Amino acid sequence: MGEKADSDLVRRQNRFLLLAALRLNGPMARVELGRHTGLSPASITSISSQLIADGILEEVEDHHAPALPMRRGRPLTQLDINPKSAHVVAVKISIDGVELALADSRGAVVSRRVLRTSTYDSDPDDFGQFVASEIAALLARQRLSSRRVARIGIAVQGVADSQAGTVVWSPAFRTRNIAVAGVIQSRLGIACTLANDANMIAEGLISTDRTRYSGTTAVVFMGYGVGMGLIIDGKVYHGPTGAAAEFGHMNHLPGGPLCRCGRRGCVEAYAADYSILRWASGEAETQPPSFTAIPEDRMLVLEEAAHRGEADATQAYAKAGEALGYGLARLIAILSLQRIVLAGPGTRAIALIEPHLHRAIEEGVVDELRRNVEIEVVPIHTDMIIKGTIDGALRQVDREVFAYGPPARRHAVLEKIA
Repeated sequence: MGEKADSDLVRRQNRFLLLAALRLNGPMARVELGRHTGLSPASITSISSQLIADGILEEVEDHHAPALPMRRGRPLTQLDINPKSAHVVAVKISIDGVELALADSRGAVVSRRVLRTSTYDSDPDDFGQFVASEIAALLARQRLSSRRVARIGIAVQGVADSQAGTVVWSPAFRTRNIAVAGVIQSRLGIACTLANDANMIAEGLISTDRTRYSGTTAVVFMGYGVGMGLIIDGKVYHGPTGAAAEFGHMNHLPGGPLCRCGRRGCVEAYAADYSILRWASGEAETQPPSFTAIPEDRMLVLEEAAHRGEADATQAYAKAGEALGYGLARLIAILSLQRIVLAGPGTRAIALIEPHLHRAIEEGVVDELRRNVEIEVVPIHTDMIIKGTIDGALRQVDREVFAYGPPARRHAVLEKIA
């Protein structure tokens, strides 16, 4: 009995190892998979045959191989994820917006829907059902059965309790502790997880380049709020409930401007879009912040004013950079960060913010600790929240579904692990 259990565990681990290699590197020949996984040729052959028979992998032609007319024997083939083996749904929830994306097993988005809705005024008891209905409608438009969807991943602005599947607090909602994941899972019969949106950006970065982000990285979201995803030893650190690394609501200055969370002096109260706009317009620090989404054109006008050198606008971006920089300096000193990644719509104004951010880091931490820290910016048009949510969901499917056996047993497995 014990030997069989050990054998099953090894089989699952090896299947997941092979799938993880394909996720990271794309299509590969069997001999390449052996080099990447350390598995023997016999094991690669056996595992890949099982995964192909289960409909999880498929053989594809190597389009990058040089044309060799005199080549003898079978043409060189590679293994890749079968895009039809399962689907996942990513949901992004932010102020006044819900975005849905349906992706195949390779992570390619096959359908997307963006909804503008007053999240702040929504009924907390109905919100989970509202999202479930929109997911059901998305699947219906694609004529896709819910049984073909292996996972729903939800990214939310604010504090998310991943264990309970609830939104503990978010500026997108008037109330707290809103049940979301459990409601959707019960309604649709699809395993559903909930996480902070900045953590999902970190997941997306790891999927993009696991080697580059193998150490300790702070991923800072800038835009409608300020959030952070923390990568430690190549893995996103979520904390015991999923609420770790709430950088935006770390205090910058006691008694500072009012934040959307209700406290004063948070980093977000200096560096989010509504904060920068408040500084530039000369509103009092005690002025309650807006709980509606700031239109992009308003921020574009403000950025143009700052680039022209208008004092109020330039000072607003200077304050944002200083708050971010001093906060990051503390993290560098505590965690010995190797890399800082700035992402989100707020990076559009990075030229206005970055000089002040760098100066604050230089003032906030000694040279010996900061000299090797690299700072990079994610391209503005890259939606890393949706990408990371899809990638994270697919890794869960690999580990908790595909590693066990054929997709025909998917729902039995999902019910077991739910």
